[in-house]
Amino acid sequence: MQNLICNRFLDWFCLNYNPDVRMNDQKRGWICLNRFLPAIICICVIGTFHLDCQAQAIKPGTTSSRIQYKISLDVDYANASYEGLELVRFTNTGRQDIDSLNFNIYPNLGVGENDPPLININKVSADSHDLKFSFKTRYSSIRVELPVKLSPGKTIELTLGFSGNVPRLQREEASLLAHFLQELNDAMSEDKQSRDTRDIFFAAEESVLLGYFYPVLAAPETQLSDQVPAVGVSGIVFSEVADYEVSVTAGDNLTVIGSAQLQPSSLSQDDRKIEGRLKRVFKGTDLRGFAVILAEKLKSLEEKIGEQRVISYFREGDEVLGKRALNVAVGSLVCYQKAFGPYPYPFFQVVEMPLPAGFSAVEFPSLVALAQAYYIDFDRPQSSRLPAVLQEQSDVIKASFEFTLAHGVAHQWWGCEVGSDSEKWPYLDESLATFSAAYYHEAAYGKKLGELIIDQQLRGTYQAFKMLGGADLEADKPTRDFKNSLQYSAIVQTKGALLLVELREKFGDEKFFNSLRYYYSTHRKQIARPEHLRYAFLASAEDTREVRRLFQRWLREKHADEDITLPDLTLNSQPVSRFRSLGRIFLKIGRAARPF
Repeated sequence: MQNLICNRFLDWFCLNYNPDVRMNDQKRGWICLNRFLPAIICICVIGTFHLDCQAQAIKPGTTSSRIQYKISLDVDYANASYEGLELVRFTNTGRQDIDSLNFNIYPNLGVGENDPPLININKVSADSHDLKFSFKTRYSSIRVELPVKLSPGKTIELTLGFSGNVPRLQREEASLLAHFLQELNDAMSEDKQSRDTRDIFFAAEESVLLGYFYPVLAAPETQLSDQVPAVGVSGIVFSEVADYEVSVTAGDNLTVIGSAQLQPSSLSQDDRKIEGRLKRVFKGTDLRGFAVILAEKLKSLEEKIGEQRVISYFREGDEVLGKRALNVAVGSLVCYQKAFGPYPYPFFQVVEMPLPAGFSAVEFPSLVALAQAYYIDFDRPQSSRLPAVLQEQSDVIKASFEFTLAHGVAHQWWGCEVGSDSEKWPYLDESLATFSAAYYHEAAYGKKLGELIIDQQLRGTYQAFKMLGGADLEADKPTRDFKNSLQYSAIVQTKGALLLVELREKFGDEKFFNSLRYYYSTHRKQIARPEHLRYAFLASAEDTREVRRLFQRWLREKHADEDITLPDLTLNSQPVSRFRSLGRIFLKIGRAARPF
């Protein structure tokens, strides 16, 4: 009850006090404060007492309440398998005793009833005593029974032994043509298009992606569905920030990339080698998950923004696109830091990867894997081998390359640093990331191009969706309710981003970006909810009713047919056949979780 009262007071306070609001809004807040001062003092006393009780449970400076992972990984690259050992340290920061802990195993999502799991848990123990555990929802999570109830403020360390078999990805499954045909299939089919988990977990010919390859301690009040969403597993990962130390033992001929910084070893390279294998250690703090990439024949380019390193990894022969990826990453990082607040990590990496058809980019903390299908230099003679229908899309593919990467970089702010439940409220991080990608183009190339990008990448997506018989839906729906990537993009990303476009028009740049900076600064390293974003704008609004109306209209009602003016999707005046014109519609969709 005390929590409910305090939350209501905080809601009121957010609406009446913000350092960025106008003076008359502050005066209005202080008048209300004086009127209700006695009641508020009472509430604050109750809340302070409650917080003091919690503070006594976890004493500052003795034991960190942040989750800590120490993971050892031994990778058999040739056979696409690995053995792992995980030590996780967890402190009960709640107010009730805990008798069990849940762990999510994301790569196991979508495993068939008769299929073995991709990741298997071999053993769980605490203080050298084996603990009981059970699989849930087709191996996608486990419940571990604790030896004794864990009281508030108390800490436990668990050790989990696990092994993984990484599913293979064939070269033709990651080609540009495969991506194009997947988009056609998604758009034409009326059935729900479910993906496997290879957006985050696969082994290709010359690379392996291990995203969330370990048991991830489940965030409070989460329960995975046994159904893989049409937008891929990367679209529903949800976890608390944690500290990581991850050691990876693999062939010394491989480039190994992680979500945290590679640590210099006190041992010489020869001492760390065992039969041609090399141990690499990565350490990072405040990470919302971890990914490892192992690859052959990778090259890299690097640039610095102050003390932050920006690195582009690419295959041999793709130097032109590798340099372009570096430039886009640097430009978007500079843009977003100025617009929203500081970048949360000491470095950023973009890696060319053969992502399976239907996925143009996958985001992890400090890392974006960008589809190899985008890395096409149309000025090289080899591009003439592409089918004519794809050669005609060169301008669109180039534009999609930049928009997709800018969208992936934006997720470092919206999704990684400011967390949210992207299964329950996917629009919360997707609308912000999509708007940010459009804004990057405006900041980099001018307002005119920014408006063109909003037409082509946002309104154009909804136009393509409508042309194919799609019907408007509420954007405020869980991820599992969407049939395919085109519907998800047209509803969640487009409507959510256009809400922000209209709020910017109503507020003006100063108040609009102040609101976003306030939202970012107050929810860093936390889990944000939809009302937090809404309050950030209500706190700066002259007319709070208009803000509420816009959020209601764009997210919970169906007015897109009225509110989204349909632009001409043509990027150039070159004549094309009817079939190739149809192809251009799909390639103009440009959503970031799908290639075109």
